[in-house]
Amino acid sequence: MTDTVKLDVGGTIFKTTKSTLTKFDGFFRTMFETPIPVPRDESGAIFIDRSPKHFDLILHFMRDGHVDLQKYSEDISEIQKEAEYYMLDGLVELCTPKLCIPKPVPREMPFFFSSDEDMARAISSSTKKIVCSVFYPKNQKDANFEDAVKNIMKYGQKIDFFFKEQEQTDRGLSHYTLFNKTNNKYFEAPSNSGSLDSLIKQAFPDIDNY
Repeated sequence: MTDTVKLDVGGTIFKTTKSTLTKFDGFFRTMFETPIPVPRDESGAIFIDRSPKHFDLILHFMRDGHVDLQKYSEDISEIQKEAEYYMLDGLVELCTPKLCIPKPVPREMPFFFSSDEDMARAISSSTKKIVCSVFYPKNQKDANFEDAVKNIMKYGQKIDFFFKEQEQTDRGLSHYTLFNKTNNKYFEAPSNSGSLDSLIKQAFPDIDNY
């Protein structure tokens, strides 16, 4: 089955389908629908650095859209943390009385990430229509990196900018990925193909109207 996906969650192997993993907005849909690199173990399974304890329940929720939490009453806080990590809002609501759901705390820009998983989660949770991911060479913030930072001042109200250091890039240069969350389309370009400002306008000609 080409739709089958193997996951290595904290050393435990799970099998499911891509359609199950992408059924709801969240961590896995972002992982599969954006060009963020997917970490894999030595067998080729997608590696998730989390405890496998409640992952069966996570999969049940993604399959059915509901789980009976009565028999997990002692583990609710743990399950809620896992639901928050995988960005499954429906499961978070099942774990938390509606009157006690805390309001999200706004974060300052820009965001720097050390793992592809964290960047994928950030893209999924972004409330902006456009996300710009900037990948730059390890231990090297070149002029193009600085160009990206400058664009935050111009487009910060319309675009979320995320930065991640890479062990190795194709030409030793920064490169950009612009992701349109409204239609799940993305535009990739090396930083030497032009200024980020011009690339944004090329990918989104009507950016001024956003």
